[in-house]
Amino acid sequence: MSSFKSLNNVGEGARYHHERYDGKGYPEGRAGEDIPLIARMICVADSFDAMNSNRVYRNKLTKEDIFREIETNKGKQFDPQIADVLLRLIREGKII
Repeated sequence: MSSFKSLNNVGEGARYHHERYDGKGYPEGRAGEDIPLIARMICVADSFDAMNSNRVYRNKLTKEDIFREIETNKGKQFDPQIADVLLRLIREGKII
């Protein structure tokens, strides 16, 4: 990741994007603002991508199910402000 130059702090993002906003994630159990911003953004984007993609074990979720999952996990798994941005983009039809 050190050679990736188009996004600042991408290494931090990769390392900490499985942290949860409520502190129940890994690798360090960081919470809230202690999680680097880039990692909080990647967490929401990566989760959206997983929900919006077909997997071997399940088909992609519907737009409504994705919206519900993100809304339900604001403040738990996801930074609420970043989740709200994604939800707004979905509502506006800019993604999905």
